Amino acid sequence: MKIAILTTPNQWFVPYAKKLYKDILELKLFFHYTEINDSFDVLFILSYHNIIPKEFLEKSKYNIVIHASALPKGKGWAPLFWQVLEGQKEIPFSMFEASNGVDNGDIYMQKTLKLTGYELNEELREKQANHIMKMCKEFIDNYEKYKIPTPQSGDETFYPKRSVDDSELDINKTIKEQFNLLRIVNNDDYPAFFEIDGYRYVLKIELDKMEGGVELIDFVDMGFEEIEMVLEMRNNNEIKRWMYNKDDIELDSHLQFINTLLFDTIKQYFLVRKDEQYLGVVDFTNIDNKTKECDFGLYANPFIKTAGIGRILEEICIKYVFDVLKLKKLKLEVFSENEKALKLYKKYNFKEVDSKMINNKRVVCMELKNENRKI
Repeated sequence: MKIAILTTPNQWFVPYAKKLYKDILELKLFFHYTEINDSFDVLFILSYHNIIPKEFLEKSKYNIVIHASALPKGKGWAPLFWQVLEGQKEIPFSMFEASNGVDNGDIYMQKTLKLTGYELNEELREKQANHIMKMCKEFIDNYEKYKIPTPQSGDETFYPKRSVDDSELDINKTIKEQFNLLRIVNNDDYPAFFEIDGYRYVLKIELDKMEGGVELIDFVDMGFEEIEMVLEMRNNNEIKRWMYNKDDIELDSHLQFINTLLFDTIKQYFLVRKDEQYLGVVDFTNIDNKTKECDFGLYANPFIKTAGIGRILEEICIKYVFDVLKLKKLKLEVFSENEKALKLYKKYNFKEVDSKMINNKRVVCMELKNENRKI
C-alpha cells in the first residue's frame, strides 16, 4: 500500500507528521500539494491549510482528513479548542474523505479522545496529534473494515476562526470561571491578557507538576525503549511474584496489549517518571463513570533503589482517581502475604471489604472512598 502525508510546513503538527513518517514504512511526506507527482493508495491530509485542486486529489484513491468533531457538527476552525472552551471532556474525531466543500466528505471512522479537563495548550496538542496518528494506523491496519465510507447525516454547525483577541480574560470573572480559556491559550503566540484603564497585561500559564515533577506517560504514548523497559520491569521476579499471571510476558504479547489500550475507555496504564527517573507503573481498570469507581494497581521499578517509591505511586493513584477522574471509590486486590503493600494501603485508609482465593492464595479486597482519603 502506497501511503503519503500532506501537512503544512512550520506548523504545530510537523513533528508528529515526521514521527508518523518514521513509524510507517514506504510513507512519503509532503508539505505542499504541488510536490505530489505520484499516485497513492492513501493520502493523509493532516493539519493542512491550503485548498487542494481536484486534479491533485484524483491522484490518490483515498484522500483522508481528520477533524476534531462529530461531523457534520463542529465544522470549521479549531474544533478541539472550541469544545474545550465549552467544557467538553470527550472530543469526537471524524476521519473523512476530502472534498470541495467544507468538512463535508463521507466518513470512514469516528473515535473519541477523552480528556481529564486539566490539560493545557501544549498537552492538548500532543493528545490531539497522538489520537490522529492512532486513527491513521487504525485505518491502515484495518483497511477492509474502514474502506467504505458513509455519508454525513444530521444538522451541521460551524466554528469560527479564533483570533488573538479571543484570548482576552474578563476581569469581572474568576479564574475558575475562565480556566478553560486559560487551557487553550498559547503563551507565545496568543497569550491570555486583560485590560484595565487602557493598559494591557499579559498572563502566561504553566503546570506546577505534582510531587516535584512527576509525569504520567500513557502506555500508548511510550517510545520503544520505554516499552521494553516496562516489559523488563513486569517480568522481574520481584514484580511477577505478586501478579495473578506469573508467566513471563513476550514482547509481541506486550505490544498487542498496548494496542488494545488505544481506544479502551475503561482502562488506563501509565509509566511514572520523576526527575528523569522511571519510578514504576500504575494502572486503572474497570473505570465506571456511572458508579464513580475503579480498580487500580501499581508496581515500583525493581531496578532502582529510591526510598519512598511506593508512597509516591500510591499518592499518585489516589490523587489521579479522585482529583482528575473525579471518581468516588478506589478499589484494589492484594495478596495477604504481601505485608509491605498491605501496610502501605492501610496507612492511606484503605479498608478491607472482602477476600477470595486465587492460585491457592488468599487475596484481600480493599477500597477507599473519597470522603475517607487522607491526602
